[in-house]
Amino acid sequence: MTPEQYIQKLTELSFKKSDNMKKILDLTKKQSQVITEDSINELQSLIDIKQKLIDEINELDDAFEVYYSRLKSILGIESMEEVSISKYHEAVRLQKTIKTIFDTIKEIQVAEKENNLRARGVLDSLGGQIRQVKQGKVANNGYNIGGKLPQQSYYFDTKK
Repeated sequence: MTPEQYIQKLTELSFKKSDNMKKILDLTKKQSQVITEDSINELQSLIDIKQKLIDEINELDDAFEVYYSRLKSILGIESMEEVSISKYHEAVRLQKTIKTIFDTIKEIQVAEKENNLRARGVLDSLGGQIRQVKQGKVANNGYNIGGKLPQQSYYFDTKK
């Protein structure tokens, strides 16, 4: 393969990754809504879809790494910044796509942090509710203790 073909292939892989990253960002934003609605099943469904996309991205990254290492060895470079843009015009598109991917990753990180905070809030509120229920049970058991005491024995003296 020629360097142009490698760059073209890297660009295609990067576009696919960028699309998947945008889908993950959308799913992460949907998770935010689901967390506040307390819909555990829907949240699990979103997480499963995200995991499939992440698996696809990992495969794309593996393929990207193979083509990228071959391109580096052919051109004798260490990074994409060293590629001559005047000689390989497609490299500009590749660099823009990679920048888009990094920007999307930053957005995902921000959304994930917000989701983690929301989830912790929900868990804290559930923990408080569970503690109240346990305290109520203890108090209720304290009031109903009379029925659980053994019956007292009575001795009747029958001699006269």
